[in-house]
Order: sequence, then C-alpha cells, then structure tokens
Amino acid sequence: MITCARTKLIFQHLVELPHCECVFCSTQEEGTGRTRIFLIFQDKHKIYSRNGAKGNWEEVSDAEEHASIWEGFENAILERKVPSFVASGPTMALA
Repeated sequence: MITCARTKLIFQHLVELPHCECVFCSTQEEGTGRTRIFLIFQDKHKIYSRNGAKGNWEEVSDAEEHASIWEGFENAILERKVPSFVASGPTMALA
C-alpha cells in the first residue's frame, strides 16, 4: 500500500487495462476508510473518479487533487508495493 499524503489516499490495487489504455486504481481514504476508485489515462494525463451516487465517472478537474492523485499513482508504480495486475483481452469474464 502506498499513501498519498495530500489527500490521504492509500493505493491498494492497480489493474492495467491495455484495451482501454488506462489503469484502474482502488484506494482508501486514510482518515475515513472510504473506498475511492480511479481510472488513470497515463498518455492523456487524465484522471477520472467514480461517483457511486450518480453511477458515473467524473474527470478530476481540481489541479491540486489531480496532482496529488497522480503523485500517489506514480509512487505506487515506482515502489512496487501495491498489488498490480494486467487485464488480458478486450473483455473480462466474471465468475
């Protein structure tokens, strides 16, 4: 787990989705324990956050929040302490 200090996010899982050219990130807020999930598009430098109440993905537009999440994501990749997976194929079968 990697903690992102500014937003107090703990990165727990990373799933690379090559067919979508993005990485799915599961995080947890350190103080509240609330789960937050993100889609990170590295080439486009965009981050989307899942809004469960609305049932959609919203782009993270706040520059400080974006920078904080991006920094935590990069640290998670560099330190290799977060379980990471690569999804294969265009669709994933659910058991």
